[in-house]
This record gives sequence, structure tokens and C-alpha cells, in this order.
Amino acid sequence: MTGLESHEVPEEVDPEGWTLRVTGAVDRPLDLDRADVAALPAETFEEDFACVEGWTAANLTWRGVRVGTLIDRAGPTSAASHALVRAMDGEYACSFPIERLATAVLATELDGEALPVEHGGPARLVPTESGTDCWEQIKWVAEIELRESEPSDGDTAKELALSRIDS
Repeated sequence: MTGLESHEVPEEVDPEGWTLRVTGAVDRPLDLDRADVAALPAETFEEDFACVEGWTAANLTWRGVRVGTLIDRAGPTSAASHALVRAMDGEYACSFPIERLATAVLATELDGEALPVEHGGPARLVPTESGTDCWEQIKWVAEIELRESEPSDGDTAKELALSRIDS
């Protein structure tokens, strides 16, 4: 199906009970299930995925909801400037300025099929801009927390991601 490598799915990941929350510095917190996300306008785009481990999966076709659509529905406060995107495993998170995150896609399909759990399903954050680091593609997205200041390095999983590569 894809050239993406599979890694072990953490025990905490429950694709059947998945929901997406948009929380924090918003006027209307969201709690969306699969049907809610599927009802939103979706986009399709193609991109290669290059991992710092040295492999590349070419010509992947992603389909999902632009994160800006989710942010707009939640109504960010005027002071909201950053977001922390958290994975369902409770361990992995990544920080983004809101303007950058808004251009990313919350992918629910890969190559015309539902996104498999081993590749981050039911929903994976796929930044669409060039120069994105592979560890910024968050698998099993469960929460987008808008914040009024930039999260600290301790809130993010960059070091965790890079340590997994070195192991």
C-alpha cells in the first residue's frame, strides 16, 4: 500500500474509541468523533515522506481536513498564538505557531483507504509546507490545544522522537 515504515502501536492507542478535541484558548471547545470529522470539507494532496532514519516513501496521497477549518470552528481567542498537538498515546506532542498549523492536514485517508492504525490512524497530522521535519507528523492525533504563548521544549516530543531514531 505505502512505502511508510510501520512501528509498534502503543497500548494506549484505541482507534475504536477515538475522538478529537480542540481545547485551550478557544471560544467553542470541540469534541469530534469520526463522523463529525468525515462531515467536514476534505482535501487531497500528494507528497513524499522523508524520514531522518534515511528512508523515503514516495508519492503518498493523503486526504483529510485542513487544520485551519478545525481551528476556525473552535473560535480561537484573539491572544491564541500557538498550539500543542497531542497524540492518543499521551506521550507524544508537537508545538506549532497557529498560522503554520492551520495549513496542515488532519489526514484520515492514505492512498485512497482509511488510514491504518499502524500509520497513525484514525487521524495523523501532516504538515503540508516544505521543510517539515518528519517528527512533526503526529500519529494518532487526539487533541489540538491552542495556547496564548509558545509551549516549552518540555511540552514537545522532538527529543523523544530523535531518541527513538538513535536507539
